[in-house]
Amino acid sequence: MPETITHILEKISNQDHLTEDEASEAMKLILNGSVSSEEIAAFLIAMRLKGETITELTSFVKVMRKASVPVEVDTTHAVDLCGTGGDKSGTFNISTAAMFVVAGAGVPVLKHGNRSVSSKSGSFDVLKELGAEPNLTKEQVEKLFGETGMAFMFAPNFHLALKYVMPARRALKIRTFFNMLGPLLNPAGVRHQVIGAFSKEAAGQMIQILSKLNTERAFTLNSHDGLDEVSLSSNTEIFELNSRVSSMCVTFDPESLGYQKVDLDELMGGDALKNAAIIKNIVDGSSTIAQRHVVELNAAFAIHASGIADDLAEARLMAAESIDSGSAQKKLNLFIQESQKVAKAG
Repeated sequence: MPETITHILEKISNQDHLTEDEASEAMKLILNGSVSSEEIAAFLIAMRLKGETITELTSFVKVMRKASVPVEVDTTHAVDLCGTGGDKSGTFNISTAAMFVVAGAGVPVLKHGNRSVSSKSGSFDVLKELGAEPNLTKEQVEKLFGETGMAFMFAPNFHLALKYVMPARRALKIRTFFNMLGPLLNPAGVRHQVIGAFSKEAAGQMIQILSKLNTERAFTLNSHDGLDEVSLSSNTEIFELNSRVSSMCVTFDPESLGYQKVDLDELMGGDALKNAAIIKNIVDGSSTIAQRHVVELNAAFAIHASGIADDLAEARLMAAESIDSGSAQKKLNLFIQESQKVAKAG
């Protein structure tokens, strides 16, 4: 194995793919601070030009997971729902809103997320605006999950070694494989996921990577209108992983689940303040039909992915009941209250 990344850079510059061991070694060198920002930038560009293989990406994920700060909780049926970001759609925080609907349906949620990158409001930003404390340590997250059955894991607090990568990523200002791998690095090691991707190709790669890890059930998806969510304004390409066997993608029409399609404009959000107001309106029943239905739809996929609902139709009913019964609103209020409490306790 090389002690520097020079040999790796030479190989991928020649358009040769890395073996599993070489890919692992490259990522270990990057995460332990042995590689300069210039070399990291060269590595990212060369990988993008060559085209990353599933073997390479899976090796990267395994190394990055081992390097993360682990959240040690019972993940039985716990689900993470998030997106890669980068769709530049301007919709409100649909996955974050769905988090409380899912929790209100009795499904544990271990959501992994970050501040805004390409949108006006990331999951961190909108949770902060709602009055919750999203900036928690490992111990605080574990306590919060024990108290509420919900947690938000702020990515920078759990992937400390990625600080070596950030200068190169910021300088490049282009999408790299790190954009796709982020949602695969849940610090709690959840085995049930719904991941929205910036492209159909990325969604297909992600489901293959998940099939090589310890995932039990997952959906990866990309909608025809470009959203990294299950869309209510168009059909969505969805890959499913169940019992470690990934299927070909299926084109999902929201009308097949009883929803009417809406204009994309009806799903638009704004800054964290506006998006927080939309989320409050959804859980208290005063939102628009379009806002409620797109959250209900995404929550249904997460409930189904958890294994608690046998099919999407049952999951949809559970999501609707979560809102109608006030359970989703209670979960939001509980999350705000308890996250503040564990943050103050230190």
